[in-house]
Amino acid sequence: MTVIDGDRSAPALSALRTDGFVVLPGVLSGAELAAARDHADDLLRGVGWSDNDFDGRRTRRVYSLLSRPGALEPLLLHPEVHRLVTACLGEVYQFGMLFLSAVDPGQGAQALHVDAGVYPLPRQVEAETNVIWALDDFTDSNGATLIAPGSHRWADGRRPQPHELVPAVMPAGSALVYSGRLWHAAGHNAAETTRRALICEHVLPWLRPADNHILATGVEQLRLLAPALRRLAGVAPASDYLGLVAGQDPEQWLRQTAAD
Repeated sequence: MTVIDGDRSAPALSALRTDGFVVLPGVLSGAELAAARDHADDLLRGVGWSDNDFDGRRTRRVYSLLSRPGALEPLLLHPEVHRLVTACLGEVYQFGMLFLSAVDPGQGAQALHVDAGVYPLPRQVEAETNVIWALDDFTDSNGATLIAPGSHRWADGRRPQPHELVPAVMPAGSALVYSGRLWHAAGHNAAETTRRALICEHVLPWLRPADNHILATGVEQLRLLAPALRRLAGVAPASDYLGLVAGQDPEQWLRQTAAD
């Protein structure tokens, strides 16, 4: 498994393109990690387990994070991650699915899948590039994400065999950046502690994202977000004539309607 440390921009991009993933260890400072954990726990408090096998019947998820980004903002906007995403998707892209995950003890392994499988596009198209932020250590015992290296380049119809899967073991504060075409799944949490993570999908700007961030966040809250977060919420036009509001750039529309 490729783990990149030190001056890592070029080797990280090379690994991402070759293997379909790369682990960036210890990206967050101790203070950033502690703040993110505290905010995650606030958001997760009182949340029940998911009601289906895929999301996990012993897993808690929190969506609509852009209405309350708090201490998660440095993760959502981390420049090292976004350099890699930009290299894969281009200068303009948007969040796809965005959620906190708390995999509690006893949660079984998730079904293997590719995130970009929701889009009816040729397999060779890199429609999304995603990141899993480890808020706790990812270990063999607590169900570290299972990945099939190189599977983003496989032909349609090929599925991973058990011997082709490796766990993405990484310390808390690390980031697993991976292609939306990579076969992967959350592992079985056989430990006695919860494994928390922040999952951020990034998709091409002309695709419909899995989450409707505009509706979930609301216009007034969008105005309060950092401009970079607004763009990732889907406010940025995909091109000169795609993604306008009443014929205007959305940022212009937000300013104009705020003054009305």
